[in-house]
Amino acid sequence: MADYETGTFTAMTSQTACLSVVIPCFNEEATITTLVSRVLESHVVAEVIVVDDASTDGSWQQISTLLDPRVRTLRHAFNLGKGAAIAYGISHAQQEFVVVQDADLEYDPAEYLVLLGPLVDGIADVVYGSRFHNQRPHRVLYYWHSLGNKVLTTASNMTTNLNLTDMETCYKMGRTDLMQSLCLGEDRFGVEPEMTAKLAKKGARIYEVGISYQGRTYEEGKKIGWKDGVRAFYCIGKYALPSSEFPPAEEISNVDITPELQTSLDALESAANYNAMIADAIEPYLGETTLEVGSGTGTVAIELIKRLAASGRNTWRYVASEPSADAFQVLSERVADRPQVKAVHGDGLGGFAAVDGPLDSVVLVNVLEHIHDDEAFVRETAEKLADGGRLILWVPAGKWLYSDADKAMGHYRRYTKSSLKRLLARAGMEHEVLVHRNAPGTAAWWLVAKVMGRFPTDGKLPEIYDRMAVPVISKVESKIDPPFGQSILCVARRAKGAGTAAPAS
Repeated sequence: MADYETGTFTAMTSQTACLSVVIPCFNEEATITTLVSRVLESHVVAEVIVVDDASTDGSWQQISTLLDPRVRTLRHAFNLGKGAAIAYGISHAQQEFVVVQDADLEYDPAEYLVLLGPLVDGIADVVYGSRFHNQRPHRVLYYWHSLGNKVLTTASNMTTNLNLTDMETCYKMGRTDLMQSLCLGEDRFGVEPEMTAKLAKKGARIYEVGISYQGRTYEEGKKIGWKDGVRAFYCIGKYALPSSEFPPAEEISNVDITPELQTSLDALESAANYNAMIADAIEPYLGETTLEVGSGTGTVAIELIKRLAASGRNTWRYVASEPSADAFQVLSERVADRPQVKAVHGDGLGGFAAVDGPLDSVVLVNVLEHIHDDEAFVRETAEKLADGGRLILWVPAGKWLYSDADKAMGHYRRYTKSSLKRLLARAGMEHEVLVHRNAPGTAAWWLVAKVMGRFPTDGKLPEIYDRMAVPVISKVESKIDPPFGQSILCVARRAKGAGTAAPAS
């Protein structure tokens, strides 16, 4: 009979190392090395993944001194939040089970065996370490924090139909494949209710075991505040609603040009005002040498080239790359008489080879969503950009808008401002501009693609929308950042003298 309270169980011996430990760290210089040392004392720990969330104290320097081969380090180029660091760490876990460990000393790594019991015995998919489940020692601190935790746990339980006692606990240990499938999107402490809601929706077998807790005061470095509590309530409601999860990559069409994508390209070809709106938004951020990745037949490229030619610049160069043979044929014919423009037949990364000298701007218009490993692409782009160079993205917005139309067009995803910030932080870049565009188009896409199940570029509606609505939208949105939109304009700059964010080591 397994005894999970003492950490003895039947399915494994204490010599089996099967656990990845993810440690999000932000300004924990005083405790990080001590904490990692305690984690490494556990015989079940096979790897430790420390994610530094752009600490401003000496945390990164302390982390860099950790030489144990089980320790891997990651770093965000700028601060994103605990949730983003957790998601980044979990995505790199390689062992059978994974657990989140705060970088302070509030939770005791010696209790990993207690959490592992139900997992290795095969009766649980995830185990929560509850600070209120038993009589183990815990430091007496803030009453209102304790009450708030219980209220949040109750609210979460009401939406998930679980009977947890401590939803907000740091200690959530689970099967790595399950945890990696959650696609966590919350950047800060909202990750706790998000993770719980998504586990409940997946029907995960969740167990609780009692753990000790050595809480700290704000003077000692505690970071969570009342705003995080408000956000947690919002997340409980948000993730209780039905959500659109992106399908597995193998389900996304990956042929050269799908019929649906060709329909979309044909519609965009005649959408003169829409293409002009995109070009007007992008042109001010172009440098002297620009590479456009995935130019298609050149609908946006031609608009950008016109604006560069009229700008009075004398030394500008424009390279337009396109992998589709048919689209490249049209593209090359359209730019053949322009000596400062070069068309290249090849995929996104191959286009870099066609640029002579420093590259100071890279443009992707409705292309990044077609790239399976967008993080690797953005990282490589950052490495090839000159100091101060810009990556300029126009991408479809709103995860909740993802539809069968997106899937048919070969879209792996739609983006949020948060997901773009994560991409940039992991590539060593920071956004200069991050704004929604085409707000009215959000309602149109939702109605046509999500509700009616039709392809948004079918019929006469796109033509009417382009002629009547887009000029007004372009003029208004050039002065404001709408709270939502069908697209996002993102301009990111590579800092002068900066490398990319630290990869796993």
